[in-house]
Amino acid sequence: MIKLFRNIRKNLLNEGKTSKYFKYAIGEIALVVIGILIALQINNWNEKRKGKQLEYNFFSNILLDLEKDEQKLNYYIKFHTKRIEYLDTLLTYVRNPNKIMGIDKFGMYVEPLFYSEIPTNYSTTFESAKTLGTFNNFKSKDLLKDLSQYYADFSIIEYIINSILRFVENQFEPLMYTLPENYMTLQTGSLVVNEEDVSEFYKKIASIDDFRNITADYEKILKTPSFENYLIGDMGRTYNALGKIKSRQETLIKIKLKIETND
Repeated sequence: MIKLFRNIRKNLLNEGKTSKYFKYAIGEIALVVIGILIALQINNWNEKRKGKQLEYNFFSNILLDLEKDEQKLNYYIKFHTKRIEYLDTLLTYVRNPNKIMGIDKFGMYVEPLFYSEIPTNYSTTFESAKTLGTFNNFKSKDLLKDLSQYYADFSIIEYIINSILRFVENQFEPLMYTLPENYMTLQTGSLVVNEEDVSEFYKKIASIDDFRNITADYEKILKTPSFENYLIGDMGRTYNALGKIKSRQETLIKIKLKIETND
C-alpha cells in the first residue's frame, strides 16, 4: 500500500501536476490520520472489553470466595448455637442441686466446651487484586467499597472467637483438670461439634482400661462457684460471637445479591 502511494506521488510530480500532488498529499495525510484514529478506537474498545472481562472474572471469583465464607459462617452459627445449649444445660444443673446429672451426662455436656474454632476468612481474590491494583479501573466502586469494609470487619469476628479460645484455655481447662478424666467413654464426644471427625479419639480413650479405681467427683465441679462463673462468662462471649457472626452473614447475603444483579 505504501509503495502504491509513492508511485502515485512520483507520477504526479513527474507530470508537473503540483496542485494535484498537494491535494493528493493532503488526502493521503487525512487517510493516515483516519487510520490512526480508527486504530486507536479499536484499541480503546479492546482495552474496555478486556477491562470488562477482568472485572467480570474478579466478581465471579469473589462470589466463589463468598460461597465458602457463607458455608463457614453457617458452621460457626451451628457451633455457637450448640455451645449455648450445652452451657444452658450445665448451668441448670449447677443451680438445681437436687437434680442428679450423672457422670455420663456430665461428660457429654462438658466435653464440647473444650473445643473452640479458628476464625477463617476467604479473602484471597480480593487481597490479590488489591495488591496488584487490578480493580483500580473497575466501574463498580460501591461494590468494591462494600467488599473492602466486609473483609476489614473480619477482625471483629477474629477477635471475639479468639477471646472464647483464650477463655477456655485460661479458665475452663485449669478448672476441669482438677477432675480425673476417666469419666470419658465412647459416648462422651457424641455432642461435640467439630468439622473433623473426632470419634476415633474417643474410641481410643475408651479402649484404654483404668485400673486405678478413682471416682471422678463431678458434683464437686458443679458446686464450685468458679464453674458457674465460667459458664456465665462463656455464654456471654458465645452470644456475642453469635450476634456478630449473624450480622456478618446478613452483610454477605446483601453483597452477593448486589454482585449477582450488577450490570
